Amino acid sequence: MSNKNFFVQIGNTTISFFTSVYEITVLFLNTLKALPHLWFYRRQLIEQLYNFSISTLPIAAVISIFVGFGSTVQGTYQSSDIVPRYFTINVIFKSTIIELSPIILSLVLAGKIGASVAAEIGSMRITEQIDALETTPLDPVGFLVLPRVVAAFVMMPVITLFSNFLATFAAFFMSTIITEWISGLEFWNGLKMGFKTFEVIFGSLIKPATFGMQIALIGSFFGLKTSGGARGVGKSATSAVVLSAIVIVILDYYLGELML
Repeated sequence: MSNKNFFVQIGNTTISFFTSVYEITVLFLNTLKALPHLWFYRRQLIEQLYNFSISTLPIAAVISIFVGFGSTVQGTYQSSDIVPRYFTINVIFKSTIIELSPIILSLVLAGKIGASVAAEIGSMRITEQIDALETTPLDPVGFLVLPRVVAAFVMMPVITLFSNFLATFAAFFMSTIITEWISGLEFWNGLKMGFKTFEVIFGSLIKPATFGMQIALIGSFFGLKTSGGARGVGKSATSAVVLSAIVIVILDYYLGELML
């Protein structure tokens, strides 16, 4: 009986997963359909742009500085006298810009933005505000989901650019001033070596925009599906964070495989 229950649970979980994927895809398509009406929801969009930028900058700054410090410490520890030091700086710079900064920042903001979106919309669902909205000419997807998805899509690259700048400056500060491991000229040469504009675009614009869009979309989805009172809101917020984190690492692999 226990084995039967185990396989039943696996089956139910699998069905629930693919059902959620289908429903999120439908929500995404409905969001795209509402995109031509974005100007009508401009007030909500401006509010979400503010929420997704100002409130996340302090977190992004702390993460970025210590990503720069940590990557520099690890890079210098594993360096060798055989390899020129500016080679090590080049590896630190590219790994930070392309991988470390965008994915760590996105995972942390998935916990903040994803949970916030799911909890906010979920609270509206259990207090029947969305039910009341559905009785008006306003489209709930356009009113609630579209501004959040667009705001995350726009602001995540901006925050990541800010993050990459701080991480690079932190790496410079750690390696040239605190430890005096390398000179400023060698550090600059390491940044320039093999520099490709697409790498900055990929790590600072493409990946964050994709991650931000899915964070807001998944958070909105679980918020709209909330039921069961306050406990349901907490469950929706947790589910949004977990699924967003999983999707981020999956997208990170496939984006790198397709575009690098």
